[in-house]
Amino acid sequence: MSSIFSDHPNRCDCAFNSRKLPISISSTTSAEMLKPDVFIASILANHERVDNKINVYALNKYDCMTMTDDCIPGVLSSIVNASKDDQVSVSSISFRNHAIGDAGAKAFVDIIPKTFKSREDEENPATMTPKKHNIKLEHLDLSGNNIEADGCTAICEAIKKNSYMRSLNLSCNPLGKGGGYAIAEMLEGNISLQSLSCGDSEMTMDNLIAIMSVMRRNELVESLHIPNCRTFSLQEDLAKQTSRMLEFNSNLIDLNFDRNNVGDEGAVLFANVLQRKNSSLKRLSLAANHIGVRGAESLASALIRGTNLESLDLSNNRIGNDGAMAFGSALTRNKQLRSLNLKYNSVGDEGLAEIAVGMNENSSLSDLMLWGNKFGGASSREFLNLLESRFEYFGVRIDFLPFVVDGEYQVAETSAEKTVRE
Repeated sequence: MSSIFSDHPNRCDCAFNSRKLPISISSTTSAEMLKPDVFIASILANHERVDNKINVYALNKYDCMTMTDDCIPGVLSSIVNASKDDQVSVSSISFRNHAIGDAGAKAFVDIIPKTFKSREDEENPATMTPKKHNIKLEHLDLSGNNIEADGCTAICEAIKKNSYMRSLNLSCNPLGKGGGYAIAEMLEGNISLQSLSCGDSEMTMDNLIAIMSVMRRNELVESLHIPNCRTFSLQEDLAKQTSRMLEFNSNLIDLNFDRNNVGDEGAVLFANVLQRKNSSLKRLSLAANHIGVRGAESLASALIRGTNLESLDLSNNRIGNDGAMAFGSALTRNKQLRSLNLKYNSVGDEGLAEIAVGMNENSSLSDLMLWGNKFGGASSREFLNLLESRFEYFGVRIDFLPFVVDGEYQVAETSAEKTVRE
């Protein structure tokens, strides 16, 4: 494949009159069949400046045909040409849910220049990538494409030698075993990456063990999203490896481990490490993990005994009334948690009422998600009283709206953006 910096028949030149500022480019599939390079030129020409940055919201404003390997060189060529005049710095590219394969992924290597000098580079300066553009890519999102091991390896190798890249999302790609090892090797030599998403990617258990092993000593990555691993071995093994990683890692802040069949045993492992070994993790998501009462009680106990968690997502599990009661008790004593998501957990009126009792003594939680459970009269009444008093005062956001009609207390689903009724 020729370099994206060579002339391309569908290239569109763009002129900018603004001063040099970072630009964010994103795109999704659409029914409209607009050529991708023309599409990119269009969004570059119609950028918006917000807080001293130029941001392009292509998702909401522009339409583009599905991108394939054949069109990626032209698309990237348009971006490169737009940045050559030093008027715009491209910092973020998001091409989600297209049909980009290994060849298209490899084309991105040309816009991830080598900026880190190794001993080999010092001995042979020709190995350093010459500057041909003003792209300092910090965020790359290629989730939902057809990238396999070769494309993943090429991107990971480039990132290992680049000091700009901050976040990479390769979720929902068939990366496979080869791609999994490439990610582990990238993390081993990481010099800049702070956020990685690689779930739903057909990696093997050996891959995941390698990634968790490297993450034990990684001091840069703060956010790791690895949901729905779909390995063919016991998922409890994965939970053990991940909790073991948390014992040693002191830098990770955000962990998404949704849909990994953690179960009660895995939840207990997470709870134990959070209250005894790990003090850095602030956001933990364990949604849709078959966690029941025992796991919920262990996590609630960890909140009581002391963790640094600020956000816990247990939505779409099965904690029931007993699990909800445990969290109700935890809310009376925990002062660190800011967000709790217990949506769709088979919690009945009694359990929800206990959470309301806990909230009546809690002044730290600002987001509470409970929709999808079985509200009755008692819990609806308790939450209506809270909504009109403490929730309004402390600015608590909820995803349900309690109300009373003809003397009957009920709830309705609502956006969690507002805390009180207008």
